[in-house]
Amino acid sequence: MLGGDLADFRGGLERLTALVTRLRDAAPVYAIPGNHDLIPGERRVRAAVLAGGGSWLPEMSLEIGNAREIRVDANIRKTVPNGAVRILCAHDPGVWPRARKAGYSLVLAGHLHGLQWVIFRRRGRMFPGAWFWRWNGLRFDEGKSTLIVSRGVSDTFPLRWDCPREVVLCELLPFNQQVA
Repeated sequence: MLGGDLADFRGGLERLTALVTRLRDAAPVYAIPGNHDLIPGERRVRAAVLAGGGSWLPEMSLEIGNAREIRVDANIRKTVPNGAVRILCAHDPGVWPRARKAGYSLVLAGHLHGLQWVIFRRRGRMFPGAWFWRWNGLRFDEGKSTLIVSRGVSDTFPLRWDCPREVVLCELLPFNQQVA
């Protein structure tokens, strides 16, 4: 799942298609748009993902398992059939409070919406960005819901300090399968 900000400029669209093509060799690829994708145009970013063999998650919901035990959405939905475990793939981690109220167990956020330089950490939050953005940290847990935030892989302004680029790899398995 690619959590948005996939291409900052039109010149990055070919690279995005190539990336999705390479990722498809390992696993299915689902993508959502981010705010930076408005620069080249969300329609163009979507086309690049589809050209690489990926899927555009805002147009669908992903159901995993024979009994559809896991459901992944790109938009908050009020109800889900069959009592599935609910996962939200979102761009902005600020959506987590609403997602928790809607019953999502896991929210995967596209990237830190805050400064991508870290001077110090406190209680799971990364500063100075956390002074401006509440969910500036890598993981938050409340009740039965977890938020995982990626540090992202790209930047319009590539200045980072103690905040390396990353891809968060999650393997989603139905309840009846065990991890080897």
